Amino acid sequence: MKRHNDKQQVLIACLADGKFHSGESLATKLGISRTAVWKRIKLLAELELDVFAVRGKGYRLSQAIDLLNESEIRENLSKEVGVSITSINILPVTESTNLYLFRHSEQSNKYAAVAIAEYQHAGKGRRGNNWVSPYASGLCLSMSWHFDSTPASVMALSLATGVVVCSSLREMGLSSVGLKWPNDIVSSGKKLGGILLESKSESAGACDIVIGIGLNVNLPEKVFSDIEQPITDLRKLSGRAVSRNILAGNIIEKLWKMLGRFQTTGFKPFIEEWRNFDELKGHKGKLIMPNETLSGDILGIDDNGLLLMSINGETRSFSSGELSLRVVT
Repeated sequence: MKRHNDKQQVLIACLADGKFHSGESLATKLGISRTAVWKRIKLLAELELDVFAVRGKGYRLSQAIDLLNESEIRENLSKEVGVSITSINILPVTESTNLYLFRHSEQSNKYAAVAIAEYQHAGKGRRGNNWVSPYASGLCLSMSWHFDSTPASVMALSLATGVVVCSSLREMGLSSVGLKWPNDIVSSGKKLGGILLESKSESAGACDIVIGIGLNVNLPEKVFSDIEQPITDLRKLSGRAVSRNILAGNIIEKLWKMLGRFQTTGFKPFIEEWRNFDELKGHKGKLIMPNETLSGDILGIDDNGLLLMSINGETRSFSSGELSLRVVT
């Protein structure tokens, strides 16, 4: 991945419009030979970008891509939030946005630093699986926050983040999105995104939190057949390409406000919203844990964000951890 330097980003920016560009024009813009252009085109496969090469026409991407831009993202932030965000780091390629923030957050001010990646090659999904998202096709966004005292329930913070994401998407006209406990964003049973929250405790009860959000936005068609579970993206749900810059701005705005509120009120103000977004309540389901699998009726969540299930007539509650929830059809 180290081979994807500044010239590679210039090449991607040239091809982003989805139109044909001749090898000669690309060579001129990059200040390299046409042979060097061809070599760099081949490297784009590492980022899961499809490039068509047609003799006499040149090169083009299989679909146009919407590149991240800090200025456009900040245009969608209120003045209050904009001045409070210490940094918005746009990363062309990184291991993971969560890891980046843990490594680069300034010790003097850890509130609301943001990292967004065009492509991350070590992003984590559920149960440690890789989060698949070709270059510029999804939103891989993380925000760091410093709590002077560790929240009573870090797991509930993940649920409150789900409320933030769903609220942002519904305000953009995507009324079919919902939540699957504990941290999946879904629509009609298909996965749209996920949340990964990681923390690092400090002395005197303080802790640093990094919240990672991954959303499928404008995925190439081949991704849908490559992934085993049912998935969807925002373009399919809305019927049009969705601006990742507008989406990022909306989520950053709501996430910043939620975190400020959560550190004083906890999960309580977000409980009913989460329940309104719950896609699984009322269904029969399986709860898969490391040593057993339980079947029963899904009852929703309690006031602490724990999953409630009726198993053999007994209501039981479950926390997060190595839990996975699957609907029985």
